[in-house]
Amino acid sequence: MSAGSDPTHWEGVHSTRGETEVSWFQASPEPSLRLIEWAGIDPSASASVIDVGGGASRLVDALLDRGFGSIAVLDLSAAALARSRARLGTRAAAVDWIVADATAWTPTATYDLWHDRAAFHFLAE
Repeated sequence: MSAGSDPTHWEGVHSTRGETEVSWFQASPEPSLRLIEWAGIDPSASASVIDVGGGASRLVDALLDRGFGSIAVLDLSAAALARSRARLGTRAAAVDWIVADATAWTPTATYDLWHDRAAFHFLAE
């Protein structure tokens, strides 16, 4: 198993490093938001979005701010998802939090947009 798909590795990363201490940290997810807008994903149309490998990313915050009501965040690391939930406070209840390996996970819903900014490239060996 590569480190990219090893949950123990990612629990360690997210339990021992601060949010800004990882190479993929973005204070603002503007590039992803621009791509979502460009793709025509409209929050007012009840569009559903999943952020794969979203962990402690701030994209979920920005999607909630823009009125998206059907958001899922999937990550191997429960610690990363816990960090996002804590940051969002009561707004976290509006998000479907999924601890799973995206390469083995079977979705139970359909999504209008599947977002991955920093997950699948870790799976390359």
